[in-house]
Amino acid sequence: MALPMNNMPTFNLKVPSTGKTVKFRPFLVKEEKALLIAQQTEDMQVMADTLRNVIAECVLDKLDVASLATFDLEYMFLQIRGKSVGETVDLFFQCDEDHGELNDKARVKMVINLTDIEVKRDPKHTNKIPLFNGVGVVMKYPTLESAVGMANLENVEDVFNMVADSIDYIYDNDQIYYAKETSKSELIEFLNNLTTEQFLKVQEFFETIPKLAYEVKYKCPVCNKEHNKVLEGLANFF
Repeated sequence: MALPMNNMPTFNLKVPSTGKTVKFRPFLVKEEKALLIAQQTEDMQVMADTLRNVIAECVLDKLDVASLATFDLEYMFLQIRGKSVGETVDLFFQCDEDHGELNDKARVKMVINLTDIEVKRDPKHTNKIPLFNGVGVVMKYPTLESAVGMANLENVEDVFNMVADSIDYIYDNDQIYYAKETSKSELIEFLNNLTTEQFLKVQEFFETIPKLAYEVKYKCPVCNKEHNKVLEGLANFF
């Protein structure tokens, strides 16, 4: 005789980069356990793979999770986590000043509502970048996989490879040149032949990418100094 199984509620969320609405369910005990085990490994690749797999399991609509931007996955995970474990999390914030023996008292406990955390967009941000004489590039957002690689950049060549991997296509007045149909060496050569000013425009794409962010304001209970901080990225909320 089959055992009775739990019927999970479903919820909706909007994918930040596409605006597409998808249905999701809370994660289960087995998925929470997988997340805890991955966290204990302190291996970024393992944690990224587990996070992506859990989101893929919880999203009920057809969605290519592997191709989503990092900020999409971070936002989606917070929404799923909120419906799975609880919509609030307790965080402690320390005073910027050193109060010596009173440092333990110079911190504030704040209750953060995960549903209030949003993906913040820089008004100057664009993924379509004009460069010269009708030529420009359209960039694609880093995925969780590529974000892990970005954390391990060691030299200038690594940076150029990362930028090349993030090109969706190059365009001119007559044609589109898709990166997937172009060799890596050609893309690198294209980047190497940009002026410094033109390459800075490409760099600005990465500097202004949408981010999961939340502003917190608090006052130190010891010295009454007011603090205003912006938390960015998934790790700050746990």
